[in-house]
Amino acid sequence: MTPHELWTALPQDTRERVDALVVRRKQILAVKEMRESGVAPRPDLRDCVDLVAARMEILADRLVPLPPRDVDALAAKAAALPGPPVALELAWDGDTQGWILVLGAVLPGSSGRPHALAHWQEAVWTEPLATARALADRLGVPLRGPGDDGPPHVRAE
Repeated sequence: MTPHELWTALPQDTRERVDALVVRRKQILAVKEMRESGVAPRPDLRDCVDLVAARMEILADRLVPLPPRDVDALAAKAAALPGPPVALELAWDGDTQGWILVLGAVLPGSSGRPHALAHWQEAVWTEPLATARALADRLGVPLRGPGDDGPPHVRAE
């Protein structure tokens, strides 16, 4: 089903809820809203993801801005954590749009996932890596994780 076909099949109230979620960058919830809309047959996951991407382009001027990801903003975010980080960690993650570089703060005694400070979904990784290194230097903690080699699927073999 094309995005246009799915959009026209959705009830008006569902379209309004989907757009409200897309504007707030709640993509997964927008997909869930479509899949639970009562449209028969139930929309395919890939079709819903494609429609969310199309709606993001259409509503681009209304999207909630991404939070700042500069060193000062991230240092303030780290300072607001329950304790001072003992390390920063970079990790690759993927979603339907591609690879994401996630920067997390490891807290003392934590055995779970690091506290997310920022994420980047971009083709050029030098800026996020430089930001992560500068933040680690400012906080006086090590930076762990991938280096300059880029997402797993584009690494030189």
